[in-house]
Amino acid sequence: MLGAIIVTIFTGFLKLALLAGAVFYAALVLMSYQTEGIKARPQVDWNDPPHAVERLSVWAGVEALVFSIRVGKKLFEMLSEASAEVGEWFLSHRHHESH
Repeated sequence: MLGAIIVTIFTGFLKLALLAGAVFYAALVLMSYQTEGIKARPQVDWNDPPHAVERLSVWAGVEALVFSIRVGKKLFEMLSEASAEVGEWFLSHRHHESH
């Protein structure tokens, strides 16, 4: 009984730590994107492996964010154009039905 409670508490803290880590990583990626923009290049010093991994992972996150923004823009433009065409089709057919 006590073991199950301890496991439940431990898993709750583990989930909270993972969530905090994800929020911290997202904040690092957004700050890097804001300061360096889309032309960010990884600056890696292999003599300091922990910071090298951190910089590479943040750079990869920025690249993923830039890719997502580009794909999102293209998708939004495509859907906006399709919506305008559907609106034009609807208005043209509504006008013919009223006569």
